[in-house]
Amino acid sequence: MSYSPQYTSEALVEAITQIDITDSTSPNSSQVLTWIEEVEKEVEERRLGSHTASDVYIDVPNTEEIEGYYSATYRAKTGQLYILTSMGAGRLVPLTNIKGPIISITSLYKNDEDPTDTPDWEQLTEGPGDGSDFILLQATSGSKTYGYALWIYDNFPLPGPKRLKMTYTYGYNVDEKILQEWCTLKVAIKVLQAKMGTSSGEGLTEFAGGDLGTYIPTQYQTRISLFKQRIAEIEATYFPHELAVAILS
Repeated sequence: MSYSPQYTSEALVEAITQIDITDSTSPNSSQVLTWIEEVEKEVEERRLGSHTASDVYIDVPNTEEIEGYYSATYRAKTGQLYILTSMGAGRLVPLTNIKGPIISITSLYKNDEDPTDTPDWEQLTEGPGDGSDFILLQATSGSKTYGYALWIYDNFPLPGPKRLKMTYTYGYNVDEKILQEWCTLKVAIKVLQAKMGTSSGEGLTEFAGGDLGTYIPTQYQTRISLFKQRIAEIEATYFPHELAVAILS
């Protein structure tokens, strides 16, 4: 199955490089699509923008297993309210092995059936508010978030493995237009680097003749340097400086 680009495209790469890309050019459309896929996978790996994790199973610890987590400082994900968790007032469920930072929870279900029976998933309602069951908490230290937990204060789940199932969005808030430019520049550099091994002057509007063996690669390298400089500016201005959220354990 052919890859469907999310942020950039062959046309955008052609526009910024002023180089035509077809099935018969070097590099060709297939190679450029591969580069687009590689760069856009980096976006997901670095959790830039918004991504979705669907039907992620969550274990619910028992009272003894969870006791150590109550000493952490939590605040509601939706505001600055600090939550004083206490044994018996609700059930704290640490979200370990999840991708963060969490933007929002799309859905949360619990299953109270025996492990040998077919699951019967009941949806829980995010609060606060009348009829709600849970809120999302951040474990914080100063201004930094180092983990997440669910605070379930009604309709408690039973302890055990895979008792909850959650769909959520995660990632760092980087505008799609910024990610489009970043991805396009990254792929454009690969195209120009490939062109450096040829005698083509395509895309070099400043090309005016001379020694094809030295002049063309030098001009391509100048453009590559300019593109790298813009990439560095984007990363310094728009990308988070801490690309990792520690997991409570």
